[in-house]
Amino acid sequence: MMGALVLKETRALLRDGRLWMLGGALFLLFAAMLATAQSGLRQAGQERREVEAASRSQWDHQGEKHPHRGAHFGLYAFKPASPLSGVEPGIDAQAGQALWLEPHRRNMAKFAPAADAPPSIGLGRLTPAFVLLTLVPLLIAVLGHGTVAQERESGTLRLLQACGARARPLVLGKWLGLCAGVGLVLMPALLIGAWLVVDRRGLPQALVLGAALIAYYAVWAALTVLVSMHSRSARAALLVLIAAWVMTMFVVPRLGAALVERSTPLPTGQAFWDAIARDIEQGLPGDGTASERLRAHEAALLAEHGVTRLEDLPFGANAKRRIFRDAYAARVHALHFSALWEAQLRQQVLLRGITWPSPMAPMRAIGSALAGTDLAHRRHFEDAAEQYRQRFTTLMDEWDLRATRGVTSFDSKYAGDAQWQAMPVWTYEPPGIGFALRSAWPDFAALALWLVAALTALALTARRVAP
Repeated sequence: MMGALVLKETRALLRDGRLWMLGGALFLLFAAMLATAQSGLRQAGQERREVEAASRSQWDHQGEKHPHRGAHFGLYAFKPASPLSGVEPGIDAQAGQALWLEPHRRNMAKFAPAADAPPSIGLGRLTPAFVLLTLVPLLIAVLGHGTVAQERESGTLRLLQACGARARPLVLGKWLGLCAGVGLVLMPALLIGAWLVVDRRGLPQALVLGAALIAYYAVWAALTVLVSMHSRSARAALLVLIAAWVMTMFVVPRLGAALVERSTPLPTGQAFWDAIARDIEQGLPGDGTASERLRAHEAALLAEHGVTRLEDLPFGANAKRRIFRDAYAARVHALHFSALWEAQLRQQVLLRGITWPSPMAPMRAIGSALAGTDLAHRRHFEDAAEQYRQRFTTLMDEWDLRATRGVTSFDSKYAGDAQWQAMPVWTYEPPGIGFALRSAWPDFAALALWLVAALTALALTARRVAP
């Protein structure tokens, strides 16, 4: 019986002209957005490679100068785009794509794509993910709102029950039929999208994303049939579903974001940098001020080498002092940046708790994690860039430390292109799918809970379906 019900509902949907008209429109919209996103990714990737090559070439050919002045010339570290970032740009659209690496200071990423976007983008960013996560559920609601309500209005539901049809298999059959019909129409778009954007490196992420989308659409199909079961008319069911769609897609996420921003605000940029400068100058608890720390360090150096003046040290005294000061500055920066990341993580956790009434919230978080455009991947990239910054500035100072004795002037020129070219090139290897799964496991759990709750409600209330 179940198979016959599913086949009947699927055929009815496929014969419905609305399915092909609306599904075709969504397919064209998705294809256009995906093509635009992929073109933008290719152009951005080409520009990034050109800037990286130009920046490195300038670094390699600085000419003769003091090694620390050469280090201040600086380098750029760019965050590479993942294959799925064109589908779900996540926070990468608002966050900077490049980090300026220089001595003494850890910088924030800059050159955010949103800064170059037209003002109309502020009304809502249209991406392939918008079609998949927002418009497809609307398609499901429009097509499935009458699955049970129309049977009730036409009187066929009473006839089915009179013929001995049990309510639970009937309702579950309508749910499976709705899933199958929508799936047959969406499958070409998903396959073409996967073929266009996914390579071997992004295949596991794409497969997991596809499975999550199937669960997400199954939730919406179950909610659609559930509302249709308990509505006296198809029109009433459609109104309820559209209201629920607006609430879950727009009201709940935006209200949640506003509440999180108000309840757990992040420090302003000025306050953040002032706190770092204060802790470097005044010292962390028990460390003393910058001048006190430096005097103690110099005294230890003089005592260790049995001399009374920095000029008599058997290595570059200025380089040794810079290494000491920069190590402390890196420690202070790490503490403050870690606190900032933790504050953002608390916001994320709070947002999960506030937006639980919307199945779109965990699905969007899953998409961002698999695309490598979420907070966890952003932190991974910036921490890797910071490690490289500390490495290349320390290497410059260590070269100065070995090449000189005593106190030298910054105007001295004793480092050339060979030294700059010996610096290892910045490379970044994004984490694999395991990292994404670990960072987004609460969102996977929330989506699974939504699916279980929707199917349980469907099964438990099916007995009370009134003809």
